[in-house]
Amino acid sequence: MRSRPLLKLVLVSCALVLPHGGGARAQAPQKVRIAVMDFENSSGWNNWGEQLGMAAADELVTQLVKSDQFTVIERDRLHAILAEQQLGTSGAVDAATAARIGELLGVQVILTGSITQFSIDRKSGGIGPVSAGFVEAESALDVRVVSTSTGEILMVAEGSAKKRLGGVGFRDIRFEQSYDQGLAQESLRPAVEKAVSKVLESKGELAAAAPPATRGQVVGASEESYYVDQGENFGIAVGQRFEVYRVVDEIRDAAGNLLDSVTEKVGTLEVTRVLSQSSICRLVDGEAQEGDEVQLPG
Repeated sequence: MRSRPLLKLVLVSCALVLPHGGGARAQAPQKVRIAVMDFENSSGWNNWGEQLGMAAADELVTQLVKSDQFTVIERDRLHAILAEQQLGTSGAVDAATAARIGELLGVQVILTGSITQFSIDRKSGGIGPVSAGFVEAESALDVRVVSTSTGEILMVAEGSAKKRLGGVGFRDIRFEQSYDQGLAQESLRPAVEKAVSKVLESKGELAAAAPPATRGQVVGASEESYYVDQGENFGIAVGQRFEVYRVVDEIRDAAGNLLDSVTEKVGTLEVTRVLSQSSICRLVDGEAQEGDEVQLPG
């Protein structure tokens, strides 16, 4: 009988150690998925052309990733999708383009913008080919945050700054003509940091942006598993469910051109494992087969 108090103590200790809900860990909230397009160079610093806009976008991606508050699509992947779909890489993003990018990449918002001011003033003095001195860079830019579901500009974040870059100057190099990505990003960094801080202030509003209605496809099946062509790249998580749709009829014109496809919901899949670009699911109800379309509810 003396063992009962000890048993109670052990049970209480286990209750304190084990998390609630049968040991299941609470999942962290999904980060907002964003894509960053090249900036327009409207600064008048024309010799660097589009390269300056690319440098601004690269620095923006760097700062967003460092914040650890967003899921940022890789720039190479974004450029590949834009080229494949024959969409522009920079400038104004209309509703149709935003929706298409959202559908293909599973992003909720697109960040783009323009460099409104940029200049580099080199001041130096010395003897011979090497001169000690500093470079003063001045930049101003605006970042536009666009919803992929509506094409609406959700917010505009502006940033401007001056930065003194110390070091050594080199003979016969003219910054106006010789593009240097490292110098460009370092010059733009203070202005980008200010813009990013304003974006972070509105993180809650961006998180409320409706995710795009992205459709995937059942690309294979094995025993009781079904494979879908969406995974971490679309923010898919274990436990999510796909609604399965199948084309049951097609409407064509007199020339045989496809006008519309008639689809019906035939089943539901639940994600059991997520890979980088695909996911493994189990059938919850109905049926599914290779070639069927899938879509997250809502």
